[in-house]
Amino acid sequence: MSAIEISQLAKSFGPVKAVDGVSFTVEAGTITGYLGPNGAGKTTTLRCLLGLVTADAGTALVNGVPYPQLKQPLAAVGAVLEATNFHPGRTAINHLRILCTAAGLPQQRAAEALEQVGLADVASKRVSGFSMGMRQRLGLAGALIGHPEVFILDEPANGLDPSGIQWLRGFLKHLAHERGAAVLVSSHVLAEVEQTVDNVVIIAKGRLVRQGTLAELTRNGDAPLRVRSLDPQTLGPALERAGGAVEPLDDGALRVRGLAAERVGEVVLAEQVVLTELVQERTDLQRVFLELTEETS
Repeated sequence: MSAIEISQLAKSFGPVKAVDGVSFTVEAGTITGYLGPNGAGKTTTLRCLLGLVTADAGTALVNGVPYPQLKQPLAAVGAVLEATNFHPGRTAINHLRILCTAAGLPQQRAAEALEQVGLADVASKRVSGFSMGMRQRLGLAGALIGHPEVFILDEPANGLDPSGIQWLRGFLKHLAHERGAAVLVSSHVLAEVEQTVDNVVIIAKGRLVRQGTLAELTRNGDAPLRVRSLDPQTLGPALERAGGAVEPLDDGALRVRGLAAERVGEVVLAEQVVLTELVQERTDLQRVFLELTEETS
């Protein structure tokens, strides 16, 4: 059973199909990036998953059941959909203490959660004086209160400075890869997502356009090979004779198009040159994202 399972989910607002038959899963111990242009349906999907919006069709399950049926929601799911849902006159510690009271959790969890997100030194500060980045951390502290194993986060990097983004990256990896949590992250910060997630789900105009591991989505079977040897003057012409298009690079490597890696290996063996690098160049996530979402525009 997947930690999060969304199947044929659909939701319309009047004539607008916000989510149209979306299906994907999130497994324990992984971070899944949920990506799409503004208005693609990402937040609507998350709201359906958390029972804040009633879907027209399909299912959205957490640990096999709809979120409203969870007996202890905060112990099962940590969710952050926006970083503005705080009473401005309340202190950070009191905000979390109220969550503890509502969930029947020990009051010390409030201080522990603040410590986890690096806000222990501002525990007694009113939220009205918090920056956007601090509010994001406070939202994450609230998500941690019940020690959940599923996290649903909508744009958690908004308002964070570079050091905060680096902290978030390590924090999410700790949750998934060390604690074994399932983490679903909606984001438009593609460069950051690429350094954080294991899996990617891309939607556009409410419909799923691609999903897979990050490696699968950024691997291009037609991408050129990067080849480096101790004798490029011998290898380059040999690869051209084998039918490859060879481009010398500034760092001494060769970019080779039109040949499979296996064929390059055969040429290397025949020429008896020492090979020090043979990799297929990758397509970055931003390029994949733009290509896929433009196709649906």
